[in-house]
Amino acid sequence: MTRPGHRSESQVSALREKFLSRPVPELAGVREIISASWRRALEHRIDADEPDPIFVADRDEDSLLLRSAKPILDNLTSELSDHPVAILLTDADGLVVSRSSPDRALHSGLDRICLAPGFSYAEESIGTNGIGTTLECQQPVLVSGFEHFNSRLAAFECAGAPIHHPIRGHLVGVLDLTSWTGTPGPLLLTLARTTAKRIEEAMLAGAGARELALFREYLASCRRGSGAILAVNEDVVMVNNHAQDLYDAADRAALITHTADVAGSPTPATVLADLPSGVVARLEYRPVRHGSTLVGGLFRVKNQAVPRRAAGRADVRLPGLAGSSPVWRQACAAAEASITGGNWLVLTGESGTGKTALAQAVARRHAPGRQIVLDCTPVGNHEAWAHGLADEVSGGNSPAVILRHADTLTDDGMRRLTELFTTWQGAPPDDAPAWVAVTVGEDPRGTEIHNWLMPFFAHTVEVPPLRHRIEDVRRLVPALLARHAGNRDLEVSDACLRQLMRLPWTGNVRQLDDVLAQVSRRRRTGLIEVDDLPAECRTVTRRQLTRLEIMERDAIVRSLAANDGNKERAAADLGMSRATIYRKIRAFSIVP
Repeated sequence: MTRPGHRSESQVSALREKFLSRPVPELAGVREIISASWRRALEHRIDADEPDPIFVADRDEDSLLLRSAKPILDNLTSELSDHPVAILLTDADGLVVSRSSPDRALHSGLDRICLAPGFSYAEESIGTNGIGTTLECQQPVLVSGFEHFNSRLAAFECAGAPIHHPIRGHLVGVLDLTSWTGTPGPLLLTLARTTAKRIEEAMLAGAGARELALFREYLASCRRGSGAILAVNEDVVMVNNHAQDLYDAADRAALITHTADVAGSPTPATVLADLPSGVVARLEYRPVRHGSTLVGGLFRVKNQAVPRRAAGRADVRLPGLAGSSPVWRQACAAAEASITGGNWLVLTGESGTGKTALAQAVARRHAPGRQIVLDCTPVGNHEAWAHGLADEVSGGNSPAVILRHADTLTDDGMRRLTELFTTWQGAPPDDAPAWVAVTVGEDPRGTEIHNWLMPFFAHTVEVPPLRHRIEDVRRLVPALLARHAGNRDLEVSDACLRQLMRLPWTGNVRQLDDVLAQVSRRRRTGLIEVDDLPAECRTVTRRQLTRLEIMERDAIVRSLAANDGNKERAAADLGMSRATIYRKIRAFSIVP
């Protein structure tokens, strides 16, 4: 990319003033990459005359990028010691993390425009410049003089080159060379590109050291004992021969999915995983460090090949439900085993997994009479509530009773319910329900509800979260969409479906249903594309996030959705600065 040498600074300045007075889609004499950046700066309401970059105090001082780049930049600083060139390194948010400018006059000039460590030079902060515009375009960019949106930056020539992670491929920062206007820009740009390439090569060597440390621990664990071993970090997954012999491809994929629940944690942990084949696996996690840096984790899989009680009936399908994954079929079969055996049922699991829907489907198939579905959450007068429920049941027809959120009842509510259950279990069939199911948010063992209600329930079934049966999204999407679309011809594209299957679905099936309801209100007919999805569904991250990061990401996408994508209002709602939310949007790959 070359600078527009046929235009003088005065001509470019005049074109900039013309654009600011009457913005137009295209401006003859201005490169498209620059005019497009100017338009973005207007959208972000950037001041055209007084720079006001955002300062961020909580920058990462020990990233792989910074560690890999330091010796290269130190050497380049020495080579350019007689030239007025500043060498700047930023992270993926445009936040300056290091600067070297041996020329005192240039150093002072950069200080005056706050082009210094801790300040954000993203386009959202300062407008068109060699750092922010490189980030936006993700390609090398030269910005000369009055091509900068802010007039105070017109004294400088800035050449930026993107730096990509050598393994995962995502953008991690920018190498920027800045000098006074009039410096041969193409030479700066060439030097920036070659330096960025050297930094990527150094990062690859550093990442290789991390993988090597993990690999050594993996080999040592394999030597110390038999059994299935997995080694996992952001970039690699290693599985030993024992794991490949014990588990088929579907089970291995499920094991890897379950490692995401704890991978990245600095402390040991244990995860129980229901696998598609119908076995329960116990994953014992141990973090692995290289020096003080966490480089991944080892998972030793134990208690494998423990059959689930209802695994033999995993081919059952229930009315009104969608899903064919093994873990979902197992949950359905276990729930059916309860009612066919004449036993009451507790359904546990995360919010939104479909516990109530499963209970209703089981009752519809095996107790096709009347259903009473009550939510325990809003109960106030427990005595009146219990009497009302007793009256409904004694009205005849032996209804099925499904109580949602039973774990939210107070002690008084639990007492009333146990009295009612005791009455029902000793009553003749006409005065008792055909079947009782309750839903709770977690395994009731060791909780208050266990002491009150568990003596009445022989079976407990855990309904799996959607992220553990993600293949069911293919069946859930058309089924859920049909409920909202009615007779309208509305479908999702293949690309949209693939995007939906990449998401973690922390709100499970309920969240997916809410998303499809939103989309169906906006698009009445036709094919739903990725662009039609709400903000929370247009984020894709190439790495496994910690639980804290997942919570933080979900809070940001919810706030963005609530504020129609407005980052400043979302940041205010979350109590964070504008620079922080921009930085985290990039870090989590949230697509506004």
